[in-house]
Amino acid sequence: MRGLKVNPQLGLLEGLEAGRLLERRLAVTTNNLANVDTPGFKRDGVTFHEYLMRKIGPRYRRIYKEIREYTDFSQGEVEHTGNPLDVAIVGEGFFKVLTPEGVAYTRAGNFVLDREHRLVTPQGYPVLANGAPVILDPGLARGGLITLPEERIQIHDDGTISVDGTTVARLDIVTFDDLGKLRKVGRNLFRAEGARERPAENFQLRQGYLEKSNVNPLTEVVHLIEIHREFEAVQKALRSSDEATGRLLETAGRV
Repeated sequence: MRGLKVNPQLGLLEGLEAGRLLERRLAVTTNNLANVDTPGFKRDGVTFHEYLMRKIGPRYRRIYKEIREYTDFSQGEVEHTGNPLDVAIVGEGFFKVLTPEGVAYTRAGNFVLDREHRLVTPQGYPVLANGAPVILDPGLARGGLITLPEERIQIHDDGTISVDGTTVARLDIVTFDDLGKLRKVGRNLFRAEGARERPAENFQLRQGYLEKSNVNPLTEVVHLIEIHREFEAVQKALRSSDEATGRLLETAGRV
């Protein structure tokens, strides 16, 4: 393009941006590996897109890379635990829980009973059913643990909870048309940012099971190897760019 100058430091800038992308990929990959055993955890990934922009001065243009993170909401493996308060969602949907900051959503169904006999997450957040915390028969809890036979509590595939055959509540199982608007908070909780929830339809609950993380450890280890190799290539490119700049300055100085 006429009148458009080439940035003499373009190679250095491109190398630095590539290093920034690799640094973010490394953080995401190591976090995925750290949560391989976290129930309901959804792996994250990093991508980027490029666009032409005026980066340095009104006459310099170059391709800029914008880093974007995304969450993979694919189903994790469902594992049998035998605990009557463990519940896995097979299909679409999230459990609703009440946190100090408001309603959050999770796929982790490793619930317990607190001292008030409420069904809660391990962090103590009440699980919602019909818009309110689930309270079970006080006789079922002692020190936060189930002490009576499993058959007294039944969580049906549609989310209905019954004790001794009597229905006491129905878990709120909801989903979103655009899962990309969910923001991860902590390890396996999400908040809706601009997304409107709706009742989930294509799901089935399984009592005594847990949905595991959808992280594939082997895949993440391969990613670590790739990041290491790519980082070495970026370092080599930066050294070459620096050496070229040094030679240019030296030549210009002599002239």
